Amino acid sequence: MSTNASLATESPAPFPLVQRRTAILTGLAAAMTAASVFGQDAKENPELENVRALLKAHDDAMKRQDLPAILALFAEKAAVMGTGPGEIWSGPEEIKSAYEHFFQGYDVGAQEFDYHFKIGSLGAEMGWLMASGNIDAKKDGKAYEFPLNISLTVSKSSGKWLIASMHFSTLTGDSPQGTTK
Repeated sequence: MSTNASLATESPAPFPLVQRRTAILTGLAAAMTAASVFGQDAKENPELENVRALLKAHDDAMKRQDLPAILALFAEKAAVMGTGPGEIWSGPEEIKSAYEHFFQGYDVGAQEFDYHFKIGSLGAEMGWLMASGNIDAKKDGKAYEFPLNISLTVSKSSGKWLIASMHFSTLTGDSPQGTTK
């Protein structure tokens, strides 16, 4: 066996633990810095309020099951990622189909979003927002609640902030719709 052949079959060295720790600590430091930036008063950066309003508009449209209003909040090449394997939808048609499915999980007007934590950062044309909280909803009149983590990447198009990507996750278990109240 030649030296070159044996080199081709060697597995790469594992990623050093020190570098992973450094990357994690750097990410946490950036998140802490971003928390102070995103938590600023809207008077300091009026664009921050526009991005907060974008998430609220999404949640309000979800509550109403207003598909055209939801789709208007997404950028042309947007994507949505869910909790489970393979739950990724890109482009208007796939996102529309995903939301039609989401609407089957609750009654119209019977969904309340309560975020306990928000963090994010914003540049001139791009930004991001993460939020964590709970959703209270009803299906066939029966109340239930579940936790939700959501993250958005936003982009500015013609002066308007739009959702470029969204990722949401929730705990999964025996109850398909969270904890019954």
